[in-house]
Amino acid sequence: MAAPGETAADPRASKPGAVTTSEASMPKAAAPARRVHSRRVLALALAVVALAGYLAYRAWSARRPYEWSGTVEAREIAVGSRTGGRVKQVLFKEGDRAEAAQSLVVLEAGDLDAQKLMAQAQLDQAQASLDKLKAGARPEEIDQAKARAETAQSSLAEAEHGSRAEEIAGARARLAAAQVTLDKAKLDDDRSRKLLAQGAVPQSEVDDADATLRGAVAQRDALSQALDELVNGVRREEISQAATRAAEARASEKLVLAGSRVEDIRAAEAQVDAARGRLDQILVMIDELTIRSPRPARVETLDLRPGDILAPNATAAVLLEDDQLYVRIYVPETQIGHAKIGSAVPVYVDSFPDQAFAGVIEHIDVQGEYSPRNLQTADERANQVFATRVGLNEGVGTLRAGMSAFIRVPR
Repeated sequence: MAAPGETAADPRASKPGAVTTSEASMPKAAAPARRVHSRRVLALALAVVALAGYLAYRAWSARRPYEWSGTVEAREIAVGSRTGGRVKQVLFKEGDRAEAAQSLVVLEAGDLDAQKLMAQAQLDQAQASLDKLKAGARPEEIDQAKARAETAQSSLAEAEHGSRAEEIAGARARLAAAQVTLDKAKLDDDRSRKLLAQGAVPQSEVDDADATLRGAVAQRDALSQALDELVNGVRREEISQAATRAAEARASEKLVLAGSRVEDIRAAEAQVDAARGRLDQILVMIDELTIRSPRPARVETLDLRPGDILAPNATAAVLLEDDQLYVRIYVPETQIGHAKIGSAVPVYVDSFPDQAFAGVIEHIDVQGEYSPRNLQTADERANQVFATRVGLNEGVGTLRAGMSAFIRVPR
């Protein structure tokens, strides 16, 4: 029971969820209004938090460095042979490291050795001809030319002086003897004819006498003409011919003494140069039969076996200069102003996330391109990028070609 002067408490007031007298007296629309107000306050608080986060993100983004993605690459060397031919030996396999000038593949020589012998013989022949021209005529050839000139000059002098008196006297004596022989033959012919008329000799004897007479006449006429030729001397045409032969002989003598012409020597020298060039060309082709590494590198691709045919100028092997690593990155157009040639930049790779490798920007393409499909740039809004090469000053023994890499540049 309640004490005197106190109002007995309503047993419903102590129950949870019971409605008090004051609440019961409030209008039913007040509770929903209060809930709407609470939601508005919560939404406003969330908006303030989001705005503060956005502003904080903007401030952090303004301070964070630019990040440009790329790939670690190594300089490749495609080696081959300008000669080509059948593979004789393969001295390396993929993955091996070759030193400078070390032989990788050897090709068969084929007919190059025979061509070398032919070229060497042609060179020797051309050189001998050149030496002969430079040396000039031998002493024997000079003496021979002088003798020919003297003989021709003597013949000219003989033609100009005519016949000697002794020759004319001899010709006259021979003519006189021929005349005596002719007279006797004529007497024998007359005698035989008279005897034939008397029947004392046969006809054959008369024929013999007649033949002897005709021969004596011909002999006398020939000696008479020879005497006239000696008396009249050599004709002017023969003297002119003798003079021409003498002049030709003297010119030949001078030509032999003067030696070879300068133009002939130059032509011979040109032939020697051509022969030597052909030999050098074949020697180069023979040297091309051995495919060598131009500098220290690792064999990346070498798919040849003995017996394979390698075409001229075809790639026989691909070498990687693993000590010449660099990173090719793609800088968005909106950030290209922050990339400076010669600037030092840190290079990061996924394999060593906590280690930075020193690099230097070496080259920036002058023409932009679209982002490669296999490259995810940090800023997807920049589709126009510029390929940039970053040389690595360290990490040669750690980094490998093909690793994904990125650099960070302060804003």
